[in-house]
Amino acid sequence: MNPVKVIEKLLLRECIESNPPNGYDSCIVCSSSVVWRVSSLFPESFIVSNAAAQIFSNIATIYYAVNELNVPLVAILGTTAINLESLLKLPTSSAEVEFKLLRKTYEENGEILISMFEEPKQLNSALLELNIDSQIEKLLSIEEFKEKIDRRELAICGFILDEDKVYGDKLSFYLINFNGIKDPEDIRAEEILQEIPESIRKQKIKRLLVQF
Repeated sequence: MNPVKVIEKLLLRECIESNPPNGYDSCIVCSSSVVWRVSSLFPESFIVSNAAAQIFSNIATIYYAVNELNVPLVAILGTTAINLESLLKLPTSSAEVEFKLLRKTYEENGEILISMFEEPKQLNSALLELNIDSQIEKLLSIEEFKEKIDRRELAICGFILDEDKVYGDKLSFYLINFNGIKDPEDIRAEEILQEIPESIRKQKIKRLLVQF
């Protein structure tokens, strides 16, 4: 589309008045391609987005959400529709900063993953799981966050939006990491999650890489 047409569209689009949320119940760090879906499904969320749901370049913003907005949940949300390897090949020095954790994860695990998963979508999803794990580990290293988790005032979770139907037969969200716990059985057994019906926990808490 002609860039001038896009400018015109932005200038002419009518803004519908609506009331902002009274507060935020989560900070969702997500892939930019799913912001439209997240904002419509979770309007009370404080959204941080970039190409691959990376926290490294947005830690100050997440810190603000946790300590100033007092959100009880930080969710790292990736999507199977994003090809992570293609992001690692971006020919720009800024990618070295924004995708620092993703690049480190790939360099440490790429060969092993390739030997385990021949199907491209499964390989990408496995890398996505490890990418989300590394983001959560970074957040758990922040002492103030860890203290809030110990007091059950905060949870840091990893979710995958399965747009490519790798985990199930329809587009859905899956929980793959809860406060650094990666084994689905251990996550399902967490006392704090027992309020969620067992049928949902069995169906929606899963991952490809369990012992890794």
